[in-house]
Amino acid sequence: MANNWLELDREAVRHNARQLRALAAPARLMPVVKANYYGAGAAPIAGELAAQGVDAFAVATVREAVELRDAGIRGTIVVLTYFGRDEVEAIVERDIEPVVFTAETAAWISARARRRARVWVKVDTGLGRIGVPAREAAEFARRIAKRPGLEIAGLLSTLAENPERNPIQVARITTLRDELGDLGPLPISIASSQGILATPGSYADIVRPGIVLLGVVPHPERLDPALVARAAVRPVVTWKARVALVKRVPRGEQVGYGVRAPLDRETPVATLAVGWADGYAQTLAGVGQVLVRGRRCPILAMSANSTMVDLSTVGEVPIDEEAVLLGRQGDAEIRTAEIAQVIGSYYRVLAGIPATAERRWTATTS
Repeated sequence: MANNWLELDREAVRHNARQLRALAAPARLMPVVKANYYGAGAAPIAGELAAQGVDAFAVATVREAVELRDAGIRGTIVVLTYFGRDEVEAIVERDIEPVVFTAETAAWISARARRRARVWVKVDTGLGRIGVPAREAAEFARRIAKRPGLEIAGLLSTLAENPERNPIQVARITTLRDELGDLGPLPISIASSQGILATPGSYADIVRPGIVLLGVVPHPERLDPALVARAAVRPVVTWKARVALVKRVPRGEQVGYGVRAPLDRETPVATLAVGWADGYAQTLAGVGQVLVRGRRCPILAMSANSTMVDLSTVGEVPIDEEAVLLGRQGDAEIRTAEIAQVIGSYYRVLAGIPATAERRWTATTS
């Protein structure tokens, strides 16, 4: 039995997939489940999405793609970033579809292809990172199409999450497809979570929802409130930890390492069996809160495997009591946005959780 674990709401996954499908229709979904789906668990959630008819996924690395194949994911798996020469065999053998943006990587695949290998042309439409510059992409794509053993699966780009520039980027990749009409109807994918909720003109043929499928709406100030309301996604992840010990710490003592202000009163302190080594953000110490019996309890200090919280709002509780680090308990809720405000990122709220951490399915989030 785990000391801290994630609970995944199966119905929320299904609901979110339905909502985003309806919102982006007729575009298809290609969920981005990289970084172990930002810590939530790529294999279990991709498996549930596949059971709901989702037939394409995207990841960051070949290793992540192989892990999905090993977990039984049979549909399209696209690798969104660079791959090394030593990974080409796995790409070919496991029917993985990489992006290409250099002649060298395309040549590696072509040389190893035993049958038609599908690749995506990664186009830099304005983000300034990996990808063929849009002005050079037509010539590049035609060279790729002539290589033996290669088939262009589509054109892929990434929005810069600037609503004013999104239409410019969409126009660039749309123009590129028009220029490449002689290569056939190449599908376009450019919209990720932010594009889906900010720029409906970016949906094209395939949208790539990431964190929004987990029920997290990042940076709502950059989004279209009407699209956010229509999506109406629900949180998928609840993160819990067990109470390992409760003690009353006298007034004048300190809790945790380092130089800390002494307690101004005798305080009931619970030690939770979770710490920064488990992926819990250390910057929450002194400012964050957890839920115990549906009440908010301030985080006093944190170490590698322990987090100490003030139980004054609750009183003493028995060991093995559940505390909620993220999610709902009773009428109270710790939301991703609340933690993100402290640590500076929506994506890092769960991303540090080890792949070995326990993840459990629930019918509904408690």
